[in-house]
Amino acid sequence: MIAEVIIPIDTLRGQLRKDGYYFRMYKGKQIVQRCPNRKAHVKTANEQANQERFVAKYKKSKPA
Repeated sequence: MIAEVIIPIDTLRGQLRKDGYYFRMYKGKQIVQRCPNRKAHVKTANEQANQERFVAKYKKSKPA
């Protein structure tokens, strides 16, 4: 859905409320989109391997 914002608001980004929608800019237009629902998502073997590889590469230790 394309949204028209009123002046003085030029653009909106992110969620305003926890109502399941977020705002973003796309090719110069303000877009309103429904947030993805990943509560019931089950990771595939490839997704799990990618996540583990990412953690191994970029994990930082906490300071003592």
